[in-house]
Amino acid sequence: MRPTAMRPRGRDRGFSLIELMIGVTIGLVLLTVLATVFDRTSGGRSDLDRVSRLIENSRFAVDVIGDDMRHAGFYGTFLPPSDTIFTDTSPCTWNVADILSLGWQPTAVPPRFPAQLIGWDDPAAGDLALGCLPNRLPGTDVVVVRRVSADPVAPAAVDVRNIYVQASQCINDVPSLKVSNLAAQFNMRTAACNPANLAPIRRYFVRGYYLAGCNECAPSDGIPTLKRIEIIDNAVRVVSLAEGVVNMQIEYAFDTNDDGSPEQFLTSTTVGVTPTSFWSNVVAVRLHMLMRSTESGHAATTSPGVYDLGPGHNAETCPVGFKCRLATTTMRLNNIAGRREN
Repeated sequence: MRPTAMRPRGRDRGFSLIELMIGVTIGLVLLTVLATVFDRTSGGRSDLDRVSRLIENSRFAVDVIGDDMRHAGFYGTFLPPSDTIFTDTSPCTWNVADILSLGWQPTAVPPRFPAQLIGWDDPAAGDLALGCLPNRLPGTDVVVVRRVSADPVAPAAVDVRNIYVQASQCINDVPSLKVSNLAAQFNMRTAACNPANLAPIRRYFVRGYYLAGCNECAPSDGIPTLKRIEIIDNAVRVVSLAEGVVNMQIEYAFDTNDDGSPEQFLTSTTVGVTPTSFWSNVVAVRLHMLMRSTESGHAATTSPGVYDLGPGHNAETCPVGFKCRLATTTMRLNNIAGRREN
């Protein structure tokens, strides 16, 4: 009988301990590289998303507030007389049954109307005139715009909870302007002076723009937010417009020689100091709005640089871990400046 052939022992030998350790080490290195690539890719995508939302928010914020400012002082076909006295009423004053408290005295001699635009420069937290602005950030500017709607309403649609303005187009109507919350008060006529053809009736807006320390405030989410306040149907309504607005500073261009062009940009709103006490002389606005992303990231992703918020204000840096963007734009108040052009 032939003996069974024996297989070489080397063929049954497994990995040695050294080979196993080398293999595990290589695997760990590969896993570490893959994890690092994934983390950086995910972080880059998050940073890109934060920047995209930041740019979108900043554009939206500037567009919304800019559209309202450009239409400040729009009262349909009505042009305030040259001897008009403009009053600087508080945006928190609202009484539909007493238009005098709102600054409207069209039958006075000379007539008195509320200023089309008025601003507060870095008001303190306890400013009584701004007591209706919830969660307001002190040290940031507040601006109030007054105008009427571009869309007229029918007399039957006049709501006693709101204020409306009707400008006459008939030379025989005296006075030439009606401001009221009652439909029966609106009898101003069109240019044909036919009682059957009433001039357009438009709802009156008073809108305030300010920064709050939170978007959702009960409880506070800590996200600084641009908000708008207005009184609709006799109730105060606050609307969040854009999250992440860290600071807002405004310069006002004053026309001191009545030619429609600004002579100087100022930020002071001290009453009694010429020309800033005459808000009807504002023909343009320069807006500085510093915004940050709504979510923080790594400290290394902080936006570098220093942001200039205009004269009289310290330059600011971006909060650690956030992406920042400064939006600066100049807007002409068309209805005010246009009336002054020669």
